[in-house]
Amino acid sequence: MIEIVSSRQDKFGFYQVGDFQTYSKFEAAEQQVKTGQKIHWNFNDAVYSSFDWTQEPAESLRELYRQRAQQLREQYDYLVLWFSGGADSTNILNSFVDNNIKLDEVASFVNYDATGDRFNYLNAEIYNVAVPRIQKIQQQQPWLVHSLLDISKMTMDIFSEKESKFNWIYHVNSYINPNAVSRKDIKLKNPAWTKMFDAGKKVGFIYGTDKPYVNALNGKYYLKFIDMIDNAVSADVQMMDRAWEFNELFYWSPSHPQIVIKQAHAIKNFLKSTNIIDSNFTNCPDSATNVATHINGKLYWLTFDCIHRLIYPGWYPVPYQGKPPSIIFTLRDNWFFNLPDQDFAKYSWRTGLEHLWKTSPNFLKKDPKDIRKGFNRSISYPYYLGD
Repeated sequence: MIEIVSSRQDKFGFYQVGDFQTYSKFEAAEQQVKTGQKIHWNFNDAVYSSFDWTQEPAESLRELYRQRAQQLREQYDYLVLWFSGGADSTNILNSFVDNNIKLDEVASFVNYDATGDRFNYLNAEIYNVAVPRIQKIQQQQPWLVHSLLDISKMTMDIFSEKESKFNWIYHVNSYINPNAVSRKDIKLKNPAWTKMFDAGKKVGFIYGTDKPYVNALNGKYYLKFIDMIDNAVSADVQMMDRAWEFNELFYWSPSHPQIVIKQAHAIKNFLKSTNIIDSNFTNCPDSATNVATHINGKLYWLTFDCIHRLIYPGWYPVPYQGKPPSIIFTLRDNWFFNLPDQDFAKYSWRTGLEHLWKTSPNFLKKDPKDIRKGFNRSISYPYYLGD
């Protein structure tokens, strides 16, 4: 097993099959079929396994978030937060603003050029939550830039390239949808950013990925990481390892493990303190978080609203929250799916997807009979939180 991070991209996780190592889940699956050895997703194993996860950090979550914001500020010349207006990115924004730690810019992506709709699945949260929130902050912090990047043309362009019909499938892991694939070069579409890259400035891009995955087994609690990183940092980005590109996971960083440990204990403590079925729980996993528990012999999941209140101080519900992630046929891409079947970009995406599904072993598929359910997630080693 590899114990030492050998590349700056390894902090976003990599797949191992014996001594074989890759950023591509599907390449790892090919190796598993060939050797019979199972895939392991290594997400900073060496760092996280060095901590005693049964010990809850003494600092408050608010303080740990402040520390992380300050850590990032000291590390970069210019800081950009990818901001949707959702709970994860709002908490990061608050961690800078409330502690007077300078954040240079927030950025959001939309598909308005394709849809002309400010209330669709993607745009509604941006135009009706994120934009007003930033405008309010700018009254006190006029230096804060808010960039809106439209991904409509990026999506059409990447799938219209002649060589893209199959090539794109080798650079994704979990998010196989058009908008996720198209965003690999989004930073190059902003001239202000490319000017900074060319000038040698160190520009850090912050992502709010992801929520803790806590579960109980025989009265003992564990946390696991899930390979859903590529909605922020794709396998393609890891493979390219561009010198100017600096990505940072705010919550799941090996540079500040205390955050996810504290979050995990906040969830564990809540689960231990209640056996009442109320609005904090749902029996429908498709509209809930990954946190599950048994109450009276039945399985329930924590709602998004509940977990947000547990791990984000001061959080209160706002419109358009709690949307479960869509892996392949996401509502974000309805405009793309509604293109004529003969459209080359749509044809390339669909052809690549079908090829990927056909050539992938069944153990990777959630349901070999239903492509809409996508591929299974890989999970890290479990970290024991106590009982």
